[in-house]
Amino acid sequence: MASYSNILIAYKSQLAGERDAVSMNLEVLIDEPMSIPEHTDFMTEVDKLIGELANIQEKIEMTEFLIKAAEKK
Repeated sequence: MASYSNILIAYKSQLAGERDAVSMNLEVLIDEPMSIPEHTDFMTEVDKLIGELANIQEKIEMTEFLIKAAEKK
């Protein structure tokens, strides 16, 4: 059976993967804007992706806090 810490560590890894995927999408949008359809509102898309990154990063930080708290027990 997985421990509390192991579950949190796995969740953190999942979040890191999500962060990498969103980062790649942002990089493609910024570096190769012609790969996106003409009607795209770039600022809206950039804002959306940065918002996703901020949300994921916040979750990673909270998960790290919970892992450290569990290790102190």
